[in-house]
Amino acid sequence: MAKVGIVEAFRTYGAKLANAQWAVSAEIPGGIVMSLWESEFRKREMRYVDRLSRWRGPGNNLFRKHLQLAYENKLPISLVIAKASDPDAVRRGEDASKIPKTFAVRKDLVGSVEKFADDEFEIQFTLRTSKPPG
Repeated sequence: MAKVGIVEAFRTYGAKLANAQWAVSAEIPGGIVMSLWESEFRKREMRYVDRLSRWRGPGNNLFRKHLQLAYENKLPISLVIAKASDPDAVRRGEDASKIPKTFAVRKDLVGSVEKFADDEFEIQFTLRTSKPPG
């Protein structure tokens, strides 16, 4: 997993962020690309579990829109892993834009939104069997 900046990570899927300062998700033809926190990714289960209430603002609004779109339309999720230098600060809901982080593209995994209940969501990942977009 090569570490890259968020713009470059999304570009590997052919995605363009609405705003590189706050966007963490983007639409691509036939799917959604999401940047998700490594600390909330349950590696053994290949499941991501999180809450939207940890942060506010336009990034949260756009992410919620993309999450709902993926859930309702069963769209595949392409993954960018964000690794924070202080994952506990992220969990507490501190301003993640001020926390140093790195990004890694995971083209080997594809996700589907299994649960989306207002605040809480879960995305199940599996090994990708076909070539991802981008």
